[in-house]
Amino acid sequence: MSSKTGARDRRRRRRRGVKAPVPAAPKVATAPKNGRPVVGKADRADRADRADGADRRYAEAPEPAQERSEHGEQTGQAERNGTQRNGSQSPDRSGTDATVTAPGAATGRPGRYRAGNRPDGDGRGRAGRAGRSAQHRAARAARQRAARNRAVERRAMFATLAGSAGFAVLLVLVVIQWAPLAGLDRSVATWWTTVVTPGSGLADFFVVVQAISQPWVLRAAAVVVAAFVIRAGHRRLGLWLIGAVAVGTLLEWFLKALVARPRPPVARPVSEPLGYSFPSGHALMSALVAVALVIVALRLRVRTRGKVAAIVAAGGTILLVGLDRVALSVHYVSDVLAAWILAPALLGATVLAFGLGRPRDPAGEHEPERPRRRVAVVLNPSKIDDATDFRNQVERTAQRGGWEPPEWFETTVDDPGHAMSKAALAAQVDLVIAAGGDGTVRVVCSELAGSDVPVGIVPVGTGNLLVRNLGLPLDLREAIEVSFTGSDRRLDLVRVEGDSLEADRFAVMAGLGLDAAVVGEAPAKLKRRVGWAAYAVSIARNLSFPALRVDIAVDDEPPVRRWVRTVLIGNVGTLHGGLELLPEAEPDDGMLDVVAVAPRRLTEWPHVAWRVIRRSKEQDERLHTWRGRRVVVTAAEDCPRQLDGDVIDAGRELRCEIEPGVLLIRMPQTERRT
Repeated sequence: MSSKTGARDRRRRRRRGVKAPVPAAPKVATAPKNGRPVVGKADRADRADRADGADRRYAEAPEPAQERSEHGEQTGQAERNGTQRNGSQSPDRSGTDATVTAPGAATGRPGRYRAGNRPDGDGRGRAGRAGRSAQHRAARAARQRAARNRAVERRAMFATLAGSAGFAVLLVLVVIQWAPLAGLDRSVATWWTTVVTPGSGLADFFVVVQAISQPWVLRAAAVVVAAFVIRAGHRRLGLWLIGAVAVGTLLEWFLKALVARPRPPVARPVSEPLGYSFPSGHALMSALVAVALVIVALRLRVRTRGKVAAIVAAGGTILLVGLDRVALSVHYVSDVLAAWILAPALLGATVLAFGLGRPRDPAGEHEPERPRRRVAVVLNPSKIDDATDFRNQVERTAQRGGWEPPEWFETTVDDPGHAMSKAALAAQVDLVIAAGGDGTVRVVCSELAGSDVPVGIVPVGTGNLLVRNLGLPLDLREAIEVSFTGSDRRLDLVRVEGDSLEADRFAVMAGLGLDAAVVGEAPAKLKRRVGWAAYAVSIARNLSFPALRVDIAVDDEPPVRRWVRTVLIGNVGTLHGGLELLPEAEPDDGMLDVVAVAPRRLTEWPHVAWRVIRRSKEQDERLHTWRGRRVVVTAAEDCPRQLDGDVIDAGRELRCEIEPGVLLIRMPQTERRT
């Protein structure tokens, strides 16, 4: 069939509403000539035959694709959810991004995807979208910072110009002794002398205010605050505070010497300060320091309540000091007004001079923003009463600290956190927060061992033994804060194996015998109501737990055979209720501590408990301890076993070995850093 016949068929189909795409031209084997390929007659005929064959195939299709251009370039709309089926990838031979073309599941149209965003199940498309989202957020944050900086400069410029103009006008009126202003000053000063008389309670109050608001006191307070601000890492802000106070002091002295205005004449003065009157040094320094501290609070992103408190305190201080100067008749009203007008002009000028509205690193304005840190939360939802509120608290704390929005992984009944922790590591996060009980914490710590990714612990379980042994906060809000802002500490973990037990790790204790039976039989409802005290009920039930014959081998020493009620292998030593069963155990000493508890009869339990309470180092068959790096405990028969409060399958053996310093834990800032 000729190319003309194919063209007529295509026009006929278009009139019926059926549009057939024209496939792209095949490669031309001949060399280019003058920048254009040479196409022979055979090539044109072959192309026409293929186009006509394509016309017949698409004409028989139930829902043909739409022709996008006259030359046959198909760019089908890709599915938004990234779930195309029957896709195939073509190799990229032109040096550009390879594409994947697949028919749409709903529209029947061929879809095209970039290679980095393919809708397959390996998560690469999702990662591409996450990367673009992070870039958009970074760009939006940069624009917001730039807008805030411009707003700071505009406000500083307005304060400088308005304050300077107002002060200049008032200065001229004072120098020429403008009659209305001079009359107001004299009348107010005369009236206050009748209200505040020497020896009265009101006079004593204003004298105290005068002593507290001495300019040198305010300057010293500003310097102390500036030192703390500089130490916190805000060097420019601290230097600005010192500079603003210094400039204000020098300008005050200069203006007083320039104007040389005497103080109000008073027959019976309550206070007799030295020096000139214009402007008021107390009023100027109080306004300067108070407003500067408010600016510092705003720049340090203090919480809303703190901002409101700072603004109210600053306003009250400024008004009280100004009233004090007029009430004691040591300044005219115009002296105080001049100080209040001059203070914002000085602050605005120094803000512009120190560049508080400019980025910290002007040379790096056009450099890409450093990526924010990422955090993953492995959450046991069964332990959280209000999951929505908990998520909001974590997200607010992350946002306040400059972290990316958290990635959430919830544990299930079948998986207490193994797959979730691995997924968090695969996401290349900078912090993993374990929110759950001892079991969730153990699994997360086990999976993150050796990864150098720190673990933050938010305890919401019953025992929370690791948290109590490390001194971490039990309060939910404090624990979240420490997870984001704390320092890292290296801890040991214990690798454990045994019969019918795959290799695992624990961070607190492994138990065999009575201890595991107590943990397994503690009523779940009672644990939710009263916490670790529920174990007391289980202990009372199991005091008559039968003795076990065990062999305990520590390092390379020969095994020791004992009849025991329970054997505990601990990385830390404190039990529920603060009982230190292993007082020498430390979570970072590279050693394991083992204790065998073996009262022969029921009446010996009080004696054993008393030895534990008073931390006795006495060793006998009822209570004996060992230390080492490797411990093997073998029982003569199957018995209950537990790891960090999680009951595992009953068995006869526990083989434990210390793994020094394989885990990073987030601790409060007072703890030592890595």
